[in-house]
Amino acid sequence: MALCFPIAALMASLLAQDTQMTREGNSWTLTETGMVTGAAMVKISTRGTVVVRGSLGDQIQYKLTKRVRARDPNVAHGMMGSTTISTSLRGHTETLVVAPAIRNNVITQLEVTVPRGITALEVYTQLGDVEAYDLDCNVHADTTTGQIRCDRIRGFVEGNTGGGEIHMGKIGGAVRCVSAAGSIFVDSAGGEASCQTAGGEIQVHDGAGPMTLVTEGGNIQVDRAGSTVEAHTGQGVIEITQAGGMVLADTRGGSIQVGSARGVKCQSAAGTIRVKTLSGPLKLQTAMGSILAELLSGARIEDASLIAGSGDITVLIPSNLALSLVARNDTGGNPRIVSDFSELRPKAFPMTRPQLVYEGSLNGGGPLMTINTGSGIIYVRKLK
Repeated sequence: MALCFPIAALMASLLAQDTQMTREGNSWTLTETGMVTGAAMVKISTRGTVVVRGSLGDQIQYKLTKRVRARDPNVAHGMMGSTTISTSLRGHTETLVVAPAIRNNVITQLEVTVPRGITALEVYTQLGDVEAYDLDCNVHADTTTGQIRCDRIRGFVEGNTGGGEIHMGKIGGAVRCVSAAGSIFVDSAGGEASCQTAGGEIQVHDGAGPMTLVTEGGNIQVDRAGSTVEAHTGQGVIEITQAGGMVLADTRGGSIQVGSARGVKCQSAAGTIRVKTLSGPLKLQTAMGSILAELLSGARIEDASLIAGSGDITVLIPSNLALSLVARNDTGGNPRIVSDFSELRPKAFPMTRPQLVYEGSLNGGGPLMTINTGSGIIYVRKLK
């Protein structure tokens, strides 16, 4: 059973905003609520976690909750400290500033309800998470150390955190995310997606626009991209299942896999590259690892280059594709090139040169594909 107690006289100025203290077991909860006239744009500044939700109303409502374990309400109130709440209207922007004292063992959360039809929302907080849901406007969220979660936002969303994960649900516009030390997850972006983190993974389920994804120490995964994808990781795996445009990917320490794209340029310092492509340029390079490239049926590729410093290279080519091909194997001793195409024949070199080169024009010739491995076997396979 919750017990209610009046707040001390020093809180009298906030009582008009409906302030009360309740007890739940060994914890005390202080709740302060208020209402502000709505405006076209809303800016919120606070400390601690803040949750913003859109509503069909035309006013801004807020509820600040503090929770602490204490033996009685006076001790609890002293531990919580005071809170400064102010509002100001400048032009079309309503600014709500809620500044609770930051104390150890005190859990603080601000909940704000705003008209979902506002044109813009900005949220700034210290030492807490930011959450925003059910809004038709553009959203900017900034926290020094917490997580950011946004879902069911029709506009674009920009999120910046100094040390937490970022979770984006269904976003109607563009997404721009920066985290200093956390992973980034995007379920759906209606516009371009730009995500950067210094120490986490990046996962994008679905994006309609171009993507630029950068991480210094994690994997990158994209399920569906309606346009181009640019992915860079310092130490991780890159996996692009489907892209409607060109894929540019590089990693210093992991494999790269592209399930479908319209042109691919990939580079790995130490990892396998597996690619399927339908059109555009094809440039694959790995210092240590194998390469598997499949040209999809009906492919219309441009010039292609496949280079492995140390590793096998396998190319799967449709039987009716017009292509000019040069394959070179610099493996010492007994270099091997295995081909299903009779048009691809070895080129004669003096016996003193430890290399093997095959050349040929498939189906009358076309764009030039060059294949080169420093240590491995080259396979040129025919797709039925």
